[in-house]
Amino acid sequence: MIKAPDVTLLYVLFAFAVSYAILKKFLFRPLAAILEEREALEKSAAEVHARSVEEMRSAIAEGEAHLAAARREALKNRESLRGEGRAHLEQELDSARQEVAVALESATAEIGAASRRSAGELPERTRALARVLAEKVLGRRVAA
Repeated sequence: MIKAPDVTLLYVLFAFAVSYAILKKFLFRPLAAILEEREALEKSAAEVHARSVEEMRSAIAEGEAHLAAARREALKNRESLRGEGRAHLEQELDSARQEVAVALESATAEIGAASRRSAGELPERTRALARVLAEKVLGRRVAA
């Protein structure tokens, strides 16, 4: 008996072709589109990130430049104020030295005057003290 040729291979090939066409239309093309869109988004996100990083670096550099300028200005101000403080201190010290010199001269003059007065009074007091001492020792009045 003659058998009919086996056509299952043809059926399988036909089913494969139909399945491939359906999958291509409803799965592969949309999936490829989604993947391409995701890749495009990834590239744009990478570009945005790179720009952001560059802007951040430039902002940091600008901030550091402003900070350095502020530091220089602060150092200038500090040195200026130190100089003014030193000048004021020297002025106050000179004023205090002058006041001390005047006070010292006055005290020296006063001490000198007191010393001269005491030197002038010393012989008279010495005589009076000697007379009082002699009277006490002798127990009687002494004529001057």
